[in-house]
Amino acid sequence: MDYLIYGFSKSSKISLTYVVVSEAVKKLEQLHLSGPTAGRFLAETVAAVALTSAELKNDDERISIQTKVDGPIGGSFSDASKNGNLRGYTLKKILNEFDDQKDIQLNCVLGKFGELTFIKSNSKGILSQNTINCDPLDMRHGLARYYNEATNQPTAIEIAAISEDYAIKRASAVKVTKTEPCDSELFISILEKFNSGLVKNSISEQLDITGLSKLLGIEDLEIFEHRFLTAKCTCNREKVLYSVSCLSKEELNEILEKKELPEVTCHFCSKSYRVTTEEVANMLRKIK
Repeated sequence: MDYLIYGFSKSSKISLTYVVVSEAVKKLEQLHLSGPTAGRFLAETVAAVALTSAELKNDDERISIQTKVDGPIGGSFSDASKNGNLRGYTLKKILNEFDDQKDIQLNCVLGKFGELTFIKSNSKGILSQNTINCDPLDMRHGLARYYNEATNQPTAIEIAAISEDYAIKRASAVKVTKTEPCDSELFISILEKFNSGLVKNSISEQLDITGLSKLLGIEDLEIFEHRFLTAKCTCNREKVLYSVSCLSKEELNEILEKKELPEVTCHFCSKSYRVTTEEVANMLRKIK
């Protein structure tokens, strides 16, 4: 089962957030019929947004990460809610030129230029928005820059996405943040373990929170939150009807004249909704 764990060491003044999103990514891969290359990138973006969801305070809050790249995959969109729901998709799902390779190299499909946009919102609208340029795009480096620059929190990030038989086997991520005053020597030793690849190898091998905190030297870590995560979409027919009702009078008239009932497909879960002529006619009457 996927989860998010947040803990804090009172002695060293260092926080740790650890997420595992393997089952959610597997489900999203299947929903979108994603190839192995898109699935790998999707795993990294979902792990990243799950990590940032630890900062959500209220039940109706969400955080989203939108990526834009000049490579063939185009970009992605993923989001997470306070209650643990995860969603995500890549703009391109199948990349025939790269999907038959056993060793997936994301840099080939991401291109030279990238942009990460972080959006925090609630039921009333957008609360904050930050954009990070990351050339070329690297989810680990981009997320670290977001925390270090946009939030002024010295932070180490690691993201691990492991594929097997052309599908995601495990996806996880960890964030360690320094607060003031902090045990600086301990934090430097933690950074060295991140930069050496030791942390990535450890979370790739399904190390649990106890083993991870021991590895990082934060053995007095106190757990403040343990949240279960799952791939779950919030789309419904009411939201679809509202989106269609936002079309212009001319567009709605055109739908009725052509007698081609619109089918709306959710980007996040690929579920389709068909709107009836009666519903379109009611929308027009309300406009008039």
